[in-house]
Amino acid sequence: MWQLAKDIDGKNMDVNAQTFQTAVIQQSHEMPVLTDFWADWCSPCKMLMPILAGLAEEYAGKLALAKINTDQEQQLASQYGVRSLPTVKLFKNGEVVDEFMGALPESAVRAFIEKHLDRPADNEIAAAMELATTGDRTQAATLLKQALLDDPGYEKISIALAQIQLEMGSLDDARNTLNSLSDKVRFEQPVKTLVARLELAESGNISDDKNELESAVQIDARNLTAREKLGSLYFAEGNIAAAMDQWLEIVRLGTGDSKEAGRKNLLRTFEVLGPANPDVNLYRRRLAQILN
Repeated sequence: MWQLAKDIDGKNMDVNAQTFQTAVIQQSHEMPVLTDFWADWCSPCKMLMPILAGLAEEYAGKLALAKINTDQEQQLASQYGVRSLPTVKLFKNGEVVDEFMGALPESAVRAFIEKHLDRPADNEIAAAMELATTGDRTQAATLLKQALLDDPGYEKISIALAQIQLEMGSLDDARNTLNSLSDKVRFEQPVKTLVARLELAESGNISDDKNELESAVQIDARNLTAREKLGSLYFAEGNIAAAMDQWLEIVRLGTGDSKEAGRKNLLRTFEVLGPANPDVNLYRRRLAQILN
């Protein structure tokens, strides 16, 4: 029998408003809960149900399946913005982290689920990122390369590896790693940010010493060449806010081409970060204040 979200008494059953908190929200802190909003009159819902049930059985112990009849639980459907059926929402740690609508084929549903399941390589990724934060990026990259050999289809490893390669200044390696990603993953926001960081690093001179550049800016606030290089270096490192600070100063202090270059770097960064990033609104306002 597949893993089905349970009510307070522990019985396998459909979820309603009374059992939702325990069966979905609380249980999602233990494992992902795939929540199927359906109705009896919905033919695509009936096509999707056996696919969800089969996959939930396959991933038993790693995934729970909850079914919510929207005719009977209209308030839950409204609360979670269900506008078409079937709608499937995946809960983790009490929050909706992903969703899809319509009767997708099994392969697509499987791919949807697997993005959110814990895998052994997740521990290796966490360990590698910890090594990177302590400065041991070479060992971190080695650890991720081994993890990639053990789980070659797990693109989360490649994304972490590209980030570390970029921070190491291994631009060719980072480019090759990013090029290995599937088209679908390349359009995800973290990957788009990495690609933008790489392109900026490739187009600029980031071989300069960061301490020397920071000193140059402190000595002469109008050293816009140093600010440009420092902004590019910060951006390549992933210190996006610090990079935008430098480009804002270039817009504020510069004229002509230098001012325009700072503005374009900011606009490009806004596009990469996406409108949902809180820094985008903050720095847009700061840019507008300077320009006005």
